[in-house]
This record gives sequence, C-alpha cells and structure tokens, in this order.
Amino acid sequence: MGAMTKIDPKISDNNVTIFQLDNNPVRGRAVHLGDALNQALGHERYPDEVARLLGEAMMIGALVARALKFKGRLIVQCHGINEGAVSLLMADCTTDGNIRGYARWNEDQLKMIRLDNRNPGAQTLLGGGTFSMTIDQGPETDQYQGLASIEGESLAACAEHYFRQSEQIPTRMRLACGQVQLPGEDPAWRGGGMMIQKIAGDTARGTTDDDWDTAKALFETLTDDELIDPDVTQDKLLYRLFHENGVRVIDRAGISAVCSCSEDRLRNTLKSFDADAIKDMAEDGLITANCQFCETEYKFALSEFST
Repeated sequence: MGAMTKIDPKISDNNVTIFQLDNNPVRGRAVHLGDALNQALGHERYPDEVARLLGEAMMIGALVARALKFKGRLIVQCHGINEGAVSLLMADCTTDGNIRGYARWNEDQLKMIRLDNRNPGAQTLLGGGTFSMTIDQGPETDQYQGLASIEGESLAACAEHYFRQSEQIPTRMRLACGQVQLPGEDPAWRGGGMMIQKIAGDTARGTTDDDWDTAKALFETLTDDELIDPDVTQDKLLYRLFHENGVRVIDRAGISAVCSCSEDRLRNTLKSFDADAIKDMAEDGLITANCQFCETEYKFALSEFST
C-alpha cells in the first residue's frame, strides 16, 4: 500500500477488507461496523455487557464468512453454563454480507457478576461452555460444525483457540465493540476487528516462522480505540500497522444488518403444526409471533389455519 489517498470514513464502515502482507506469508481480514452493528444489536435491547459480547460474535461471523468460497452462511454460537449470565449467543452471517444476532441472558446472574466485575469478559459472562462455528451451504447439503471450549475473557481468544484446535491454522484476532457518541448524535454501537493467519511454508518459501512472529508483533500494537474510532479507516489502520512490510488490499465487500425472517416463511412453519397446537397458540383469534433476531412482530388470524 503506497501513499494514502483521502477516503470518506463512511466508506470504511460496514464492510470487510481482505488484505495480504506482500513481504510476509500472512493474509488477513478487517471489519468495521457502524450503523449495521447498531441496527443488528437493536436500540437498548440488550444490557451493555451482553450487547458487546454479541457484537463481537457478529464480527467473528462477518470476518470468517467472507472467506468462504460458496454461497451460504456461517453461524457462530456460544453456549454458556450455569455459572454464567449469558446462556446463548448466536450470530448468523451470510456470505453475501448479511448479519443478525440473538442473545439469551439471566438478569439476576448478570447483576451478581457486576458486583465483582465492572467489565466482565466472555469467560465470566458465559461461565465457560462451548464455542462453535457452523457452515451451512443450503438445504441440500450437510452442515459442518467445529467445536471448541470457551477459553479467555474475549471472544477473539475463543476464536483463536477454535482455529488452533479445529483448523490447525495459526491465527491472531482482535475485536472491539463499544458505544460512540458523535457531535449532535445519540450514542451508537460501533465495532471493529482484524484477524491475521499464517500461510504455511513450502519448498519455495521455506520456513515462515520468523515472518509470522514479526507480523504478530506488529498486530499486537493494535488498540481497541483504533478499531472503533470513526476517523480511522481500514486503509489507514492497515497502513499504520504494516506499511513497512508492504500491505495490499485484495478485496472489500459490504456488511448489512438484514434478517431472513419473513411472514410467508413463518406462515408455512405454522401450517406444519397440527390443529390442536395451532389452537393453543391463538389468543382472541390471533396467533402472534416475534422474530428472536430482529424483534419483528407477526400476527396471523387463526382462521387462516382452519381446515
């Protein structure tokens, strides 16, 4: 990457950038999310600690889904255990760049955790449990799922553990998620993340360990503030970190907060239930259902399902 040109900061929002270090056997991806993340998390839908963790899960999904070579989706899930406040995190990310997320938590457990920890991380909020990535290529193909234990106080550490255990790919990841208030605007969620992975050596390249160590050392200088600062574009951030080694942007693709729920899909699902179950769901002649991801409310007349 040579001389930097002036870039509209909004261009750097809501996308994933794929990059390569020219003089190192390292490839990577960076994500910046602005209003897409704010929309996906919903206005005051989740407590801050839960929203932050869910935002990190969606960024992991966005980073990894863009590397898939087929049309489909990647589902990142964290299942917590009893000691934690968060029992479930789910981030659903398509290869087209659509993200959505859902979290389930216990308010009483969260209050107890807050008494001892003002800034609880993944291990504390989830209480341990499992971290998984599921690849879904469509209804006519088998799903592939990899599992790892939840280790570390950040989901980035959990993802690194996953890649080390399930994929045997040396990986470093950094994620930051927080609320930013711009002049004249309400506070809004923003997120940023970056991951780098080591390209295996070969006969021509030889060992790549030293180059990987250099790239990791540069990567470790990355800060949370840089990742969520609206004025620090992805190109500027990549230049700061890797300009001495040479960094090249390979591709850039957009990310949007889009839910796949629909009235027709839900109606067809309801039609699969037997008549007694349908009647039990109805109240005053109406069946009401809410999408867990986007909170859209759907209402159907019971008479639609009468035979």
